[in-house]
Amino acid sequence: MREVNRGIVLDILRSGGRLSRVELARQAGLSKPTVSNIVEHLLREGLVREVGTRPTLPQGGRPPSLLEYNGAALSLVGVHFGVHHTHVALADAVGTVLARVAEPAVLGDPQRSVRQVRRMVRSLVAAGGDEAGTLRHAGVSVPGPIDPTTGRCIVAPNLGWRDEPVRDMLAAALGIPTTSANLTSVAALAEGKLGAARGVRSYAWVYTGTGIGAGLVMNGEIFTGGSGHTGEVGHCPVVEGGELCNCGNRGCLETVAGSLAITRWANEALRRGDSTLLRDHDGPLDAEVVARMAGRGDRVAQDILRDAGAHLGRGIAYLLNIVGPEMVVIGGPLVQAGDLYLDAISQAAAHTLLQRPVPVVASTLGPHAGLLGAVQLAVDASSRSYRIVGAAS
Repeated sequence: MREVNRGIVLDILRSGGRLSRVELARQAGLSKPTVSNIVEHLLREGLVREVGTRPTLPQGGRPPSLLEYNGAALSLVGVHFGVHHTHVALADAVGTVLARVAEPAVLGDPQRSVRQVRRMVRSLVAAGGDEAGTLRHAGVSVPGPIDPTTGRCIVAPNLGWRDEPVRDMLAAALGIPTTSANLTSVAALAEGKLGAARGVRSYAWVYTGTGIGAGLVMNGEIFTGGSGHTGEVGHCPVVEGGELCNCGNRGCLETVAGSLAITRWANEALRRGDSTLLRDHDGPLDAEVVARMAGRGDRVAQDILRDAGAHLGRGIAYLLNIVGPEMVVIGGPLVQAGDLYLDAISQAAAHTLLQRPVPVVASTLGPHAGLLGAVQLAVDASSRSYRIVGAAS
């Protein structure tokens, strides 16, 4: 019970604002002596600090001292294993990112990837100096399904991983408790706390890039399912006998709506001799280049993005019919194409049995959704959270 009460007090203070002991006891539904005892322990631990007093009341008396959560007392680590880069962030206890770094990804060798992360974390902590508190927890984002019980990465085709104990490997390397989750799940978590889905109880966060996947938040909670394969819409077959997918099957949604498909179609347009700004691009051609050219009005690039968006929208329509979210948030590098891409997705996704269209919006977190989500995963996992449910009057 003491641990529960402590968690309640911390939960209230972490939510922000400055409170007196009396106000804290009232919100927590606990006695003043109980709260005072908890606060004294938290002050000694450095998790809470006193920050002045309330103005003196008209009736006189000693002004109450105010308390706030000390986010600088602890540090958290966020790790995102991307296909092109490995990203690491150092954050305070409330999830404010203090520093971040990225290095080219190491593919096909998870042990080398973990060693790379350990070195990156040590570098960030050393550079942080006094600003970096004691490391408490790490959150990890992986572009593949994660077993929710063991923390193992079941498979990450684009990283070349299969059945890897990523959570335990990183926990051993960093020497702190670690929580791992699928990229789309942690990005959905971040979007609900920091981005376009704030205040929305049920939504889907859909990533479109080299891979395609969906993170589902239902009634305010991330839905992971029993096996960790939830949201793998990118590997649903949509074309009979289509292109070979990285997962080993043919005709998956990724093969007609992902970055590799867009790049393939762009190169085909160049081979046909189509008139396009893509021909003037200096350097390797990829889906992000196509998205930029589409934003600049290039018709060939726009047609490619419309086709990819329509394929993705049809895949999302299945998702809408099955889980019925209030909103769909699109993340990943392709959203830079703007309304043209989102409109194509929305139009195709509208073919459902739902009574009204579900809004399809762009993520506001940019390219760092996976990393920010990993940080939020560490925030949630680093301290138990206890919700206060007030009785109806």
